[in-house]
Amino acid sequence: MEQFGLVFFYGITAFDDIRTRQVRTVELIIFAVIGVIINLINKKLSTSSLIAAVALGLFFVLISFLTKGKLGIGDALIIAVSGLYLGFINTVVLVWLSSLFAAVYGLFALRKCDNKRNLELPFVPFMLLSYMTMLSFHHIGGLFN
Repeated sequence: MEQFGLVFFYGITAFDDIRTRQVRTVELIIFAVIGVIINLINKKLSTSSLIAAVALGLFFVLISFLTKGKLGIGDALIIAVSGLYLGFINTVVLVWLSSLFAAVYGLFALRKCDNKRNLELPFVPFMLLSYMTMLSFHHIGGLFN
């Protein structure tokens, strides 16, 4: 059920991110509250893993401020909310894989757009793709738990 919820979360936020380049705060709050409730009821993840995962997202919020929004604050908050569902290690894998997918796409997009250095890419669609990849590996007995 959590997996379906995360796919839904990434799906609706990816749609918003592509369409408006923004993530709605209400979606973040709803999924954060649900994540906290799930962890209170079903203690599948350790408290230290949850704290570290949310701290990772908050670290990206800091990076967003320091880079004056080069990394969107909405993307950083989605990473923090993801940590409530995935724990630290899987959140790190999600961010790494999303960044890898975004970098590959960005290289092709730069070539196509005549090397525009200020090209902005929505990040959440790559998070959706990464999470789907992680689920696929999990279901075929791969790397992620």
